[in-house]
Amino acid sequence: MTTGGSRTGDALYTPPADAPGAGAMYPRVVRVDHDDSEGETLLATFEQYGTGDDESAQPYFPLYRSEDGGRTWSRFSEIRDTQNGWGLRFQPTLFELPEPIGPWSTGTILAAGNSIPDDRSRTKIDVYASEDGGRNWSYVSTVATGGKAVPQVGATPVWEPEFAIDADGDLVCYFADERHREDGYNQLVGHRVSGDGGRTWGEETFDAAIPDGEQRPGMPVVTKLPDGRYAMVFEIVGPEYEGGIFLKTSPDGRDWGDPADVGSPVRTAEGYQLTNGPYVTWTPAGGDEGTVLVSGKTLRDSDGDQAPGSGRTLLATTDFSEFDSWEAVSAPLRFEDAIDVGHETVGWTTPLLPSPDGDRLLQLTSTSVEGERCEISYAAESLEL
Repeated sequence: MTTGGSRTGDALYTPPADAPGAGAMYPRVVRVDHDDSEGETLLATFEQYGTGDDESAQPYFPLYRSEDGGRTWSRFSEIRDTQNGWGLRFQPTLFELPEPIGPWSTGTILAAGNSIPDDRSRTKIDVYASEDGGRNWSYVSTVATGGKAVPQVGATPVWEPEFAIDADGDLVCYFADERHREDGYNQLVGHRVSGDGGRTWGEETFDAAIPDGEQRPGMPVVTKLPDGRYAMVFEIVGPEYEGGIFLKTSPDGRDWGDPADVGSPVRTAEGYQLTNGPYVTWTPAGGDEGTVLVSGKTLRDSDGDQAPGSGRTLLATTDFSEFDSWEAVSAPLRFEDAIDVGHETVGWTTPLLPSPDGDRLLQLTSTSVEGERCEISYAAESLEL
């Protein structure tokens, strides 16, 4: 469906007119494979600013449910901070356990996000679990604790959690980290591994880290490839890479090679590169081994300017060896990007979820509504790969 010419798709959530800040942004979506519904069950969440109907002043992550593969949605539950009394404010993520791990059975839903007090003085990446399909949630652990929740001001926050199961069957949480400035890292991507389903965590390992005091790898997203390897995308903010999205691979989800090696740019032969707010997924559609798809906030040309098709384009590759051959494909959700509308929270972020057979691709993102607010929009279409 076309809505006013500014975007395609439908609104999952539109904030009230008096909502503060961005209104809504940073969506995430997960398929629930181990569910008793007859349909294809999905869960989605996002950052929500001002609820209009909440008795608590604390922010939380709303949870929406679809039983028809993302065609329609209904409000389902909430994930609330029961540990700190601060609220769950930024950067939610969702993950269904594909196998038993630690105390959890197959199908347990994990969530993580950034718990931050009103004065933004601290950041905590906290993990919650639901054993009933997302209806009820309980606190599990804290992956990382950092300083003031303001980027690039010399503070020491932690950001943007992402889950995966590694080759040994252990839970991994990747995140962006500004706590290592004294070692020359403005920001880096690291991870911690848990052998008990997220109750406790091992030491941090660096995955993408550039010790020049300027570059800022961040916003990691990981997907598994059909050959058993793992692919990670991340942005690099800073004077050299200017938000460009890069991809690295790992044989086991833990070893990503030299942290200073940025991997392969997600960039076409014409020099069009996705920048900021990355997301990666694998679909069985396309080549013999399927296709890797990447989304980003903005598509830019080799001069760093907005490229034709920004807000309407994904980049795709079937080159799983070097990841240096990318083609532009039309995205299911087409919208005016942050440059078009003039505020930065548009397209922050853009998760992708292929149907199990690869016939359809669901896309969500934050799109502009009146003023500086965003709503969460979604669309699903077949892709021509």
